[in-house]
Amino acid sequence: MNGVLAQLVALTSYGNNYLAHDYVPVGFYPGNSTFQFCSKVDFIEFHQQLFSKKLKETIVAPGPAEWYKYLKKEGCRKLRLYFQGTKDQSQGPEYKLAGLVGGGGTWYIEAVHKNYSNLWSNRWQVHDQNAADGRIWSVNYGRTSWRQKTLNIQVEQGRVKEQLGNTLKDLIQFAFKQNLETWGKQFEAALAMLDSQEPNEQYYHKDMIPLNNYSTTAKQILFSAGQAWVFGGMGSWNDLGFGNKEDNDLYDKLSARLYYGIIEAVVSAVNSY
Repeated sequence: MNGVLAQLVALTSYGNNYLAHDYVPVGFYPGNSTFQFCSKVDFIEFHQQLFSKKLKETIVAPGPAEWYKYLKKEGCRKLRLYFQGTKDQSQGPEYKLAGLVGGGGTWYIEAVHKNYSNLWSNRWQVHDQNAADGRIWSVNYGRTSWRQKTLNIQVEQGRVKEQLGNTLKDLIQFAFKQNLETWGKQFEAALAMLDSQEPNEQYYHKDMIPLNNYSTTAKQILFSAGQAWVFGGMGSWNDLGFGNKEDNDLYDKLSARLYYGIIEAVVSAVNSY
């Protein structure tokens, strides 16, 4: 999966560990791999300024650990991931828009309280394109919705695993038939993770979640989904085209199945704890 989603997964899963056990691993921020390209990750709220329509941004936590403490003090009980699809897809299917900045739908972290939820969304901005340590991004998480009806989306893992596996098998067959060996091997690696007892070992963000908090099935579908993420810009899976309508139609159908299968897998796995 892309770095934005990987960081959302990490913030949510380690946040739930803190809310349940008052514990964040030493060095989680900035040491976790999902923060490796970030010079700053802070958390803000928006307030209406007197005699002005402009909203004022106030930092409520300068980092993840402080944010978790802030949430717990507010009465937050758990964190959940929530995906909101793009309503207007006139510019293209959602899986293709996912390769663009801000495209492909919106992910939120839902902070669940006793009788309501607040939603937090992210904003990534280039801080220093030439940063020697590669930490070029500045990231803000802002509370954009207050006291909303609780969503707490739950998706049955057995169904998700079966459907993701079937989609990957169909993509493997399609990719090798089209002589797309590199893509075929990537899908094979994702499929293998669905049966692995340690699926994180072959994935880039091995530390994306606190592993002990999740079932084997949850880990399998999460890391398989991460490995299967092929949606990007130029040169990615999104950039392919074929010589006949039948192949193009099948490519579009399989790509959409994979995209929404990945979303379901991430939500199902992360929200299970």
